[in-house]
Amino acid sequence: MLITTDHALIEQVLRMAAAVAVEIDVHVDLEDVRPGWASAPLIMVGADLAGALADDRPARRSGVVLVGATPIDEGGATGAIWRDAVALGAEHVVQLPDGGGWLIQRLGESVDGPSRGGFITAVTSASGGSGVSTLAGSLAFAAQSLSGRVLLIDGDANGGGLDLLVGAEEASGIRWPDLAEAAGRLSATTLDYALPHPGGVALLSHGRAGAMTVPVEAFDSVLAAGVRGYEQVFIDVPRSTWAMAPEMLDRADRVILLVPGRVRGIAAAAAALPWLRSVTKELSVVVRATSRGVAAREVERVLGLAALRVVPEQLQLATREDRGEPLLTNDAYARAVRSVLADAVRERVPAA
Repeated sequence: MLITTDHALIEQVLRMAAAVAVEIDVHVDLEDVRPGWASAPLIMVGADLAGALADDRPARRSGVVLVGATPIDEGGATGAIWRDAVALGAEHVVQLPDGGGWLIQRLGESVDGPSRGGFITAVTSASGGSGVSTLAGSLAFAAQSLSGRVLLIDGDANGGGLDLLVGAEEASGIRWPDLAEAAGRLSATTLDYALPHPGGVALLSHGRAGAMTVPVEAFDSVLAAGVRGYEQVFIDVPRSTWAMAPEMLDRADRVILLVPGRVRGIAAAAAALPWLRSVTKELSVVVRATSRGVAAREVERVLGLAALRVVPEQLQLATREDRGEPLLTNDAYARAVRSVLADAVRERVPAA
């Protein structure tokens, strides 16, 4: 709700609201304000009507902002504006255009709520067929059992769709092609409502109707909404996207490099490590054990790393995936996945 007779202010606020897809009810008559005073998510009061509204003594409530479109001088007007702000219980006094960025963010929060500050984990491998999608999905489901607000993003346009991996190919909801034109601020609430939620995890998957390259603008919009709306965001990043979509790695707070216990996979990881370290904020290496493969301690020696987490081979996992059954059960694989996830939680929380 915007309460003002200042046409310049109305024009500026409506333009900012349109940028974040927020509808504004404009009121120029104080008599029209009362019905929506208690229910509006955000109330912006123009400096021109703030005094008159304060004299009306409306019920105190949160989410009231006093807004002005003209410079606030250093004389008596300044004191009057702050007195009005105190009388209305305003949480903030903002002057446009200087405070436009703050007001745009506040308008978005009026719909989505405060940002959850989602932690972004990208899972990748230097070689194909390493089980990256399985690990990314498993981490997402493990995180969901802890935080309850998790987004899993499919970064592999040629992988057949993560929805198939988790048995959600028939679940209603949008896929990447539906968001190809997204740009700017995307509502986290709207995104969550539109996505399928297999096992409680919000899933943005590619489909099977032809591979598509996700525009950087669309990826940025989705990722920004993911950070605002979820505690944890996981991205399945195939090796094939490193060159054409490096933003999947460099936007992540943590990148997990999955190394299969095979000679070629280890060699590929060793060659990729210097570059990955240069483009990631934080890099963790996880070894996927394979039958008759190279021992984890030998992988550590070749890569020059110590005490790497190991995800054991689970022969029944592929069968569960084909059947659309849950990825995680109470077995050694699930316990290893939770240990990898716990590392990220410990690294995120500073020691007391």
